[in-house]
Amino acid sequence: MALFKQFAPRRRWRIAQILNISFFLMISLPLFLVTLYSVRSFNSILVKNTTSQALQTLEQVSYTFQSEAQMIMNTLSTMGNDDELIATASAVSSAENSQEHLQMSKKLDTQVGSYFHYTGDVASVLFFFKDQKMYEYKRSLGQNASFYHNQEWYKSVSASKNRVELMGIEHSTPSVPEDGMYITAAISPKYSPIFYDVDMIYLVFRASKFIQLLETKNSGAGDIYVVGEGGDLIASTNNDALREGMEGVQYSFLDAAKQGTHGSYVHQVDGKESYIVYTEGDLGWKFIQVVPYEGIMAQVTSVFHRTILVSAIGLIIFLLMSYFFVRSIVKPIVALFRQMAQVKSGNLSVSITPSGPLEIFVLGNAFNEMMSNMEGLLHEVKEKERQKRIAEITALQSQINPHFLLNTLNTIKLMASISKVSNIQRMTEALTKLLSSAFNQGGMYSTIGEEMVLLDYYVQIMKIRYGDLFDMECVIDPALEQALIPKLMLQPIVENAIIHGMHEKESRGKIVITGGIVDKEACLFTIHDDGVGMSLEALSELREGHETNRERFNGIGLRNVQDRISLNYGSNYGMVIESNQEQGTTVTLRIPLMYHTDSK
Repeated sequence: MALFKQFAPRRRWRIAQILNISFFLMISLPLFLVTLYSVRSFNSILVKNTTSQALQTLEQVSYTFQSEAQMIMNTLSTMGNDDELIATASAVSSAENSQEHLQMSKKLDTQVGSYFHYTGDVASVLFFFKDQKMYEYKRSLGQNASFYHNQEWYKSVSASKNRVELMGIEHSTPSVPEDGMYITAAISPKYSPIFYDVDMIYLVFRASKFIQLLETKNSGAGDIYVVGEGGDLIASTNNDALREGMEGVQYSFLDAAKQGTHGSYVHQVDGKESYIVYTEGDLGWKFIQVVPYEGIMAQVTSVFHRTILVSAIGLIIFLLMSYFFVRSIVKPIVALFRQMAQVKSGNLSVSITPSGPLEIFVLGNAFNEMMSNMEGLLHEVKEKERQKRIAEITALQSQINPHFLLNTLNTIKLMASISKVSNIQRMTEALTKLLSSAFNQGGMYSTIGEEMVLLDYYVQIMKIRYGDLFDMECVIDPALEQALIPKLMLQPIVENAIIHGMHEKESRGKIVITGGIVDKEACLFTIHDDGVGMSLEALSELREGHETNRERFNGIGLRNVQDRISLNYGSNYGMVIESNQEQGTTVTLRIPLMYHTDSK
């Protein structure tokens, strides 16, 4: 009981309480949630389908409508560039007598009629001339030339030569004072007035065919409006809009559609919500359809009532009830089981958020406390192992191979008998400096400058021991002079190059050491020799640390160098050895860039 009180600072419900309350809630809440979700789902689906169908309809209508309009514009454009037609029209204007005028008029009527053999909806074609005259094909519209010259469209078309301008019903009605709906188009031919008198060709076309193209098979689809780039009404299935135009607040619900290229939105139309779908055609005209919203919602309500009434009473309530009932008990247990599986696979940093009934809540807290204790113990063990490894490496750094020391002293002794004092002095000085650095316990690091000086002393000794058979060249970035490096990090690599590369080489060899900064955060050293190289077997033994050469200066081999780097800096740093027989060996060393402040 004390264990329960320790992990349960506040009262938590028992399983029996959860079950009783869950049954009560699961009977009343699911029906409400499903009802709400169903209404929104049906509404969303139906609106989406309506939008899709309306857009498809508008695209089909716009294609057919614009094709017909484009045909008219192309016909008028061809007429405006027909030299023979323009010449005949000019001849009508400049006829000197009535007989010539009649003859040229018949010829002009024949030429114009050949352009419109495919349709009977042409109401009239007007030719305006430079001398304020005009000629009307088919029938007169009852206006003189000055009436048309004062129209805004006349001035606009005159300013844009050889460009067809099509005007919708709203702009065409003032220019055609007869009853009925018309669509007009005009072009000002780009010909020199010296040779031709035609200033404008004006085509009047009955709009009934265009209005028929806007009619859809679905009578309840709503009105369609075709609006020009300037906001004028080209055509529409709304007769009131055709008669009165689209000025004023009455058609403000179309303003948003005029601004966009395609889309849909909901807006109040005549006090009722309507769904407005619009798209833009190739000619820059907006095709807008207004769909009554109440028709859409009626279908949603009907389908919703039938579906929810049946499903809410039966399967849905039972399944939802069962799901929440089982979930309230099983979920905390499953969470605990999954975290334990993570621990089994080696992940000891896992934890859970205790939840569920009182018993499972206490179990979760106990699991977290156990994992916390285990993680602390493992961290303590790892830290001890790390300290032990550092101690071993430090001890290795300070060890001097007695065989190496003995052989060196014997060499000095031999030189004393056969050489002059200067050689003995130089070798003794180098050995003294080398041993002084090796025995120094002032820390694990030295500067790269100090390391290179130590390396130079070591190479002097090796040249004397093995004979002056090689040269060493160092190319180190001056910026690395005060950078830190673990002591005796480069010496084992150079030693390996001398023993395995230079010692058995018949000709004079060379060792090149380069060092620089990479990525602003690391030091990269390359030690290359042109010695005899190593076989794959010898290279493998060297990498694994199986080599037991007792002629080494200390007990630190190349494998130990790799271990020191991995232990101190991690897997992002290390050493790579590449060697080919008779071609030499290259060792690449990567360590972090550190200075005295970093090492502290």
